[in-house]
Amino acid sequence: MKNTEKQAKYWRYAAWSAPFVALAILIGEILLGWKSHTTALIVVTTFIATSVFWWWWAINRIVYIVKCSFRMEEQVGIVAKELKELREDVGNRKWREPNND
Repeated sequence: MKNTEKQAKYWRYAAWSAPFVALAILIGEILLGWKSHTTALIVVTTFIATSVFWWWWAINRIVYIVKCSFRMEEQVGIVAKELKELREDVGNRKWREPNND
């Protein structure tokens, strides 16, 4: 989970910094009078690629969390079964005492 938290922190930084940097670059070009469609194309491509990669990462994390949840559910079921058997063993001690006829 620490890895997920670390990755989410990086995505948060990218989410609040990348748009402002890209807009600053575009506004800077407009203010300087440069008419370059290349920069706008690069910025749009970067936004699209980043959003696609973020979406892929988010879906991947959701699938990971769901799988962990199912594994945890299975493990809790096993532990519950073991506790039930233990309770039966502790409650019914006759079978352990060989000289109890």
